[in-house]
Amino acid sequence: MKQLTPQQIKSLVDMLGQTRDQELNCSECQRNISEYAERQIAGLPLDEILARVEHHLTQCPECTEDFRALTKVLRESQ
Repeated sequence: MKQLTPQQIKSLVDMLGQTRDQELNCSECQRNISEYAERQIAGLPLDEILARVEHHLTQCPECTEDFRALTKVLRESQ
């Protein structure tokens, strides 16, 4: 079994410290990511579910990539 480096251990501990009682999974994030992107671009406040999307994006590189692509398309279509 491969041992983790000190940096990998620190990264895992940091991620655990950022977890919340109620978190979205990727499917839930994807269902709400369009509204989140539109509100972010418009500078509108976020409700509770969209705040969870925002938190999920800090933890998930795949959803963050989708979010960045979506916001790019939305900004180009304005």
